[in-house]
Order: sequence, then C-alpha cells, then structure tokens
Amino acid sequence: EWNKAFEKVGFRNAIVVKQQPDDADFDLGETQYSSIRWFTTATPSFGAIGPSQVDPRTGEILDADIGWDANMVRNIRAAKSEGVIAYQPMFDEATGHVRVEAIGSADGRLCTYRDHAAREVGFALALLEARGELDPEGPEADQLVFDFLKDITMHEVGHTLGLRHNFRASTVATQAQLSDRAFAEKNGLTGSVMEYSPINLALKGEKQGAFFTPTLGAYDYWAIEYAYKPIAPAQEKAELAKIAGRSSETQLAFATDEDVGFSIDPLVNQGDLTDNPLAFFKRRVQLSQELWLRLEQREMREGESYAVLRRRFLTGFTQLGMAMASAAKYVGGAEVVNDFSGTERMPV
Repeated sequence: EWNKAFEKVGFRNAIVVKQQPDDADFDLGETQYSSIRWFTTATPSFGAIGPSQVDPRTGEILDADIGWDANMVRNIRAAKSEGVIAYQPMFDEATGHVRVEAIGSADGRLCTYRDHAAREVGFALALLEARGELDPEGPEADQLVFDFLKDITMHEVGHTLGLRHNFRASTVATQAQLSDRAFAEKNGLTGSVMEYSPINLALKGEKQGAFFTPTLGAYDYWAIEYAYKPIAPAQEKAELAKIAGRSSETQLAFATDEDVGFSIDPLVNQGDLTDNPLAFFKRRVQLSQELWLRLEQREMREGESYAVLRRRFLTGFTQLGMAMASAAKYVGGAEVVNDFSGTERMPV
C-alpha cells in the first residue's frame, strides 16, 4: 500500500516485500534488512511495534524491524476486554514525588494502536455474532482478522517511514462515505492510517462499509511527498514550504500525541470516525445497547461458559466509557490547530 505514495513522487517498487526462506544466508539483525517478524512468547509484553534505527546526524532512517506477537491474534477476543493495565511507580526528581503511570507511557514513541484495534474486533465479533450476521468459526471472522492485521501493519510501517500519529485524520469522511465500500477502497476510511481508528460498524439495517481502512489516506500521500520527494538543494526550501502550505486543506487535517494527550479539542480523539464525532459516539451507545439486549435475550447452549457471556457484555461497557469520555470534551472544549503564525485560521 505504501508504494502507492512513493510512486507519486517518482519511486517505483520503493518497498519490496519478500518471504524469508528457511535456509536464508542472511541475518535480519543486519542494517540493510528491514523486517516484519512474528514472535511467540509465553507472556506478551506488546501487540505490535514499529521501531527504527535513525542516524542522529541527519535524521535518515537506516533500518526498521516491526514485531508482531502472534499470541495476540489468537487471543483477540479476550485481550482487551479482560486484560488489566500494568502500572509502575515513577520518581519525579523535579517535585520529589512518586507518581504511578501505565508501563511504557513515558516513552514518546509509544504506540498502542494494536490494543485499540483488538478491543474493536472483540466488540464487533460479539455484536455481529449476536445479530446472526457472522459465524465465529467461519471465513467472515477470518477475513475480519486479516483486515485487522493489514490495518495495524500499514500503521506500523508508517512509523518506520517516519510518520507520527494523526488523531484528527478520522474527521475527513462523512457517515454516508463510510457506508460506501468503494469509497473506502479508493480513499480509506480516514485521512491517514496513522489514526487510531475504531472498527466501522453499521447500525442494524444500515449498509455496511469496510470494517477497517483498506488503504492510505490523503495525509499519508502528503507526508511521504514532503519527506521523500527528490528536490534540488537550491529549490528545497521553497518547494517544501509549498508542500507544507497545503496544511489547511480538510483532507490533510492533523493532530498528534501531545494534542490528544492534553486535548480540549472534541475533534481530536482516539477511536472515533466521521466529520461529526458526537454523532459517532451516539451511534456507539446505540450499538452497545443493542449488544446487551441481544445477549440478554439469547439462550446459552448447554455447557457454555458464563465467562464468555461476561466478556461480551464487557465489550459494550468499554465502548460506552470511551464514547462518554470523548463526548464530554464538547462541554467547554475548543478546536486547536497547529498552524504557523500568519495563516488565516485562528490557533484556538
């Protein structure tokens, strides 16, 4: 998928993907090889990560090795609905106080998109199964997981290419466009695969679009152009300014980690879709209520575990909590943009 963006700036086959043979005479630890590797561990400490090695003198990315924990795919239903966040004490030398925070959150490069997406798949599987629209042992469930894998991998590869998270990218499409699978195949569900996108679930009776974004968004093409387009040194400053000058275009909307971490902006969220986040949150409440009603009326099979029923109920509570917390920013919130001074838009 990322080759589509590189082709627009003059590179064909910028990324070539090969399966490593069992008898390979090279080591993926060597700098000239970038990889996506599957790990199988007894106690997974992550779902998927996209680290890279960068030359500190120039910023050039030298090498990248994405890691996927295979256990996370097998355990996708339970991973986020029954998991407990691990916390660690951190000593703050500036204040002399000890604070407690989630493990890993002190790292500015932390990416938990896999966790968000896995939670979404768990909710979708529970609801679609309760509707009778999906057989958990059938090919449709497998395809849902395949789409999940592709979405996360595009996101992690984006990090290895130098892109940061974009938590405003979810606002570039309308609800009608999200229901159109052909639109998603061409434009994606969001402006960027660097968003933390929820699964695109239709209300009962609505047309169902693509569950996960299938391709790059407009922001991704723009970022690759800025970072990789060959430009003669004499024209570089002017050309880069020209590319960056498009930042106010709706399809290129951007906000990143520090914007969402301390956000008063109701349009900057993790786990929302459409140009109307508040309407999206209302839909999530409706979907959660539908799930609970269907589970309440469903007869359990003999020998079926109540733990599975509990897990499915919990997926709805998680959706409700996220929707309410994000919707609360509409009270007293303000839209914030990252423009340089001199542009037409107000910063707040």
